[in-house]
Formats: sequence, structure tokens, C-alpha cells
Amino acid sequence: MNNLLLSRFPELQEQFKEETSWNEGIQTGSYVVYEDVFMPYIVRSFVTKDDCSIRRIMDFVEELASSNDFDIRNLIAVTVIDNIRMYDIEKAFVSVMGANSKILYDEWDK
Repeated sequence: MNNLLLSRFPELQEQFKEETSWNEGIQTGSYVVYEDVFMPYIVRSFVTKDDCSIRRIMDFVEELASSNDFDIRNLIAVTVIDNIRMYDIEKAFVSVMGANSKILYDEWDK
């Protein structure tokens, strides 16, 4: 999953290296990477209203939320969809969610 993230968001390479240098690099757990690398990118993109990045982010989140693989859906639900509630950008994020992302978001509300 780390490779997938970096292939879709190559601009995260440097931050990924910094955040995982103490750990196992590309083998670092995806939950750690998505929380420590992807979430800050999401927040930054919404705060700066970077529409291009926001579209890419939301397409990626929706793709993972639509996966048939429970572990992939759980990864995005735990690291992004549930964590988004801690940020001031939550309303903006929710307003552009895809159908499957919204289902995961609503499930975490229960």
C-alpha cells in the first residue's frame, strides 16, 4: 500500500523518506505512513484549497473505499476517514466524498 500511495502521489517521496527513516522505509506499516504522510498532505491540500490535489486525493480515497479487500477499506477508514474528524477541514472533505467513502464515514459515526 505504501508503493501505491507513492506512485499516485510522487510529491510525497521526500516526506515519506523523512517519516520512515527511523523505521523500515518502504516496509514501514501502511497505517503509520497513511497517518503520518498522507493525512498531513490531505490537510495541507484542503487548507490551501489546492483543487487539483483535492480531486486526486478524493479519487484515491474513493478507490480504496471501494475495494473488495477488507484490509484496504479498513486502512483508508482508520487512517483517513476516521481521522478527518480531528481537523477543521472535515466539512469540506465530507462534502466531496464519493459514495463508498461516505458509507465508511457514516459507519464510523455509529
